[in-house]
Amino acid sequence: MKTRIKEYRARHSLTQEDLAKKVGVRRETIVFLEKGRYNPSLRLAYDISRALDASIEELFIFEE
Repeated sequence: MKTRIKEYRARHSLTQEDLAKKVGVRRETIVFLEKGRYNPSLRLAYDISRALDASIEELFIFEE
């Protein structure tokens, strides 16, 4: 899975640590998400999309 989290995070001038604190996860989780090495729960995807003012579909590109 690919994500646009890094791009949207930059738009909001947030560090990985800032975003992690907003959504209640460790910074490493954000790192893994941005690299496409971690599939988030629906709740985490929702929380990140709210924190970045974007839809889940805008942030996460699901590939088959």
